[in-house]
Amino acid sequence: MKKIQFIILVFSIGAFAQKVTYNHIVDSTNRATKEVMILFENYLASNPENKSKNSFWNIKEQQKYKNYDFLESEFHPSLYMGFPVHVLSIKFKKDTCLIKAQFSYCDEDGTPYVLAIANYVAKKLNGTFKLFNALSLNRKNWNCSTVGVVDFYYPTYHKFNYHKAQKLNDFINKICEIFDLQPKYFEYYFADDYDEIQRLKGLDYYIGMGGKSRPSGKATSDKVYCAGLGEYYPHEVFHVQINDQFPNMHFWISEGEATLLGGSRGKSLDWHIKRTNIYLKNHPEIDLKSMLKLSNLDDQTSYHYVLGGLIARKILNKGGWNLLKKCMLIVKTDEDYYNAIEKYLGVNKLNLNEYIREQLEIESKK
Repeated sequence: MKKIQFIILVFSIGAFAQKVTYNHIVDSTNRATKEVMILFENYLASNPENKSKNSFWNIKEQQKYKNYDFLESEFHPSLYMGFPVHVLSIKFKKDTCLIKAQFSYCDEDGTPYVLAIANYVAKKLNGTFKLFNALSLNRKNWNCSTVGVVDFYYPTYHKFNYHKAQKLNDFINKICEIFDLQPKYFEYYFADDYDEIQRLKGLDYYIGMGGKSRPSGKATSDKVYCAGLGEYYPHEVFHVQINDQFPNMHFWISEGEATLLGGSRGKSLDWHIKRTNIYLKNHPEIDLKSMLKLSNLDDQTSYHYVLGGLIARKILNKGGWNLLKKCMLIVKTDEDYYNAIEKYLGVNKLNLNEYIREQLEIESKK
C-alpha cells in the first residue's frame, strides 16, 4: 500500500520541484560549506533518479555499484520524487563533510509530512568535493566476515554464526545450479532490528520507521539488507542472485519463486499458505479473479508472496524447473501472468477465485 501512496504523492507535490532550503546554522559565508551547498544542490537538480553517470558523485562508487546512490530507491518511485529538501546541517570532521537533509513538505493546514531525514558524505577529490554514501563511512564501525561469495556486515554486539553463513552459501549454490548461473559476490548487511540497517545506510528517519520489530529485508542488484534472521535470509538473497538475469520477470513470478525457495519473513511458503487459507475463509468477499491488484494481506504476509508462491509451486509440479524458467522469461505483464496460468494450469481467470481457494485448502492439509 505504501507504494500506491507514494505514487499519488508524486502528482500532489510535483509543483514543489526540488526546492532546497537551509537551517540557519548552515554558514554559507564559509568557503568550504558554500562549495558543499552548491554540490548538493547541483546533485539534486541532476535527476539522480535516472541512475546515470553523475559528475557530482564520486567515480569509485559509480564504477563499483550499479545503483551507486544507496538511498535513491528507498522510496517508490524514488527518494528524489520532488519533495522540498531542507538541509539541517553541514558539518566538517577533518577531511569529511557530513550533510543531513530532510525531505518533507507541509499540507495546506500546516501539518508536516516528513518522508525521510537522510545523511550524505562529501569529500574532496583532486580539489573538488564529491558525494559519497553514508553507508561507506558508517560500516567502518561494524564487523565484516567473508564466507563464500558473501561479505557479511553486522553490528559489534553480534556473535557471528558461521554455520548459518555457510547455510546461506549452500542455498546460493543450490539456486544457481537450478538456474544454471554462476554465484555472484554481494554484500549482506544484517542486524536485530531493521531501523539499525536504515541508520547504517544514512537514514535517521523514514516514513514507516518504528513499530513492532519483525523479520524484514530488501535486496538491490548487489546488496541485501535484512533484520531479525541473522546470517540466513534466503528470500532476499534469491533476488540478488536471480533477478538481474531475468530483468523483465513479472513481480509476482519473482516474489513467488523467492518465497517458494526461501520463504518470507523467516516462515516457509507452507506457513503462509495456511495463514492465508484461514484468512480467506473468514473473508469470502475477497475476489481472487483480480488477485494481482491485491497487496498486503496483513502485517505478516502479502498476496504476492503466498499466492505467487502457490502458483510457482503448481507450475513447477506441472512442468519442472524448465517450465518455471520459461515463465520467468516470457511472463512480463499482468496479462502474461493470467495467460500463463490458463495455458499451463488450465485455469481461466474467471475461475481463479474458486481455484486458488481450493488449492490453498488442499495445500494446508499436507
